[in-house]
Amino acid sequence: MTQIFRVSEDHALAEKILDVILRGWTRFLVEDPVSRPLWNDIFECFPEFHFGISSPDGRDLAAVGMTAPLAWDGPESELLSRGWHWALRQSLEDFRAKRPVRTLCALNAVVAPPFRGQGYSEKIVTEMKNLTESHGFNRFIAPLRPTQKERYPLTPIEQYALWRRSDGEPFDSWLRVQKRCGCRIIGTAPRSIVIEAPLSSWREWTELEFFDSGKYILPGGAVPLEVDIERGVGTYTAPSIWIAHDIPRSSHLCNP
Repeated sequence: MTQIFRVSEDHALAEKILDVILRGWTRFLVEDPVSRPLWNDIFECFPEFHFGISSPDGRDLAAVGMTAPLAWDGPESELLSRGWHWALRQSLEDFRAKRPVRTLCALNAVVAPPFRGQGYSEKIVTEMKNLTESHGFNRFIAPLRPTQKERYPLTPIEQYALWRRSDGEPFDSWLRVQKRCGCRIIGTAPRSIVIEAPLSSWREWTELEFFDSGKYILPGGAVPLEVDIERGVGTYTAPSIWIAHDIPRSSHLCNP
């Protein structure tokens, strides 16, 4: 039987959660100079909002989730010019300014490879919705990083978000899980993650060589890398799909 553990109950869990997340990411996301320095503060400031879900035998963390409260409670259209990096920074800014918080935002959700395809994604979403209700937030939002987008890096996110399978469900598996759990699609944020770094770093992270300025397809990249040889930098500007969940005073179980 699976169990849910929160960092507020065991602070040593933070390191285990981060390990599951980082092992599931491509190298340049792990090394992201925007998010990487923030993880310790995010765990320290919001321990009750980060959790792990055990494997049935209790020996492993099968899945993990991270969320953070935001003071933001504006029109959903405002989110389209913002994204994942904004949510990370804004949550800490709100916390330090002691602003009243009204919205819960998903930051990370990862299922460890041995446990994928076993319903853990739905368990993560259900727990995030439970946290939203139990803490009295007005709404639950998330800047989704589409799982299969890296296979179609040249397809605009606005087009990708509209792709549907023959049964009418979203093509992307992570968006499909969210829809089954009752989400509404707000829209796309084309500049959700912006990583600018020296080309020497990109060479290390990707094992690619860059001889000319222009676009380069990255292993694990949702979009191409923009390389500027003259400046010696590469810029990765990745999109998200913003979704929202209405939180009724009822069961949050996802549809099978």
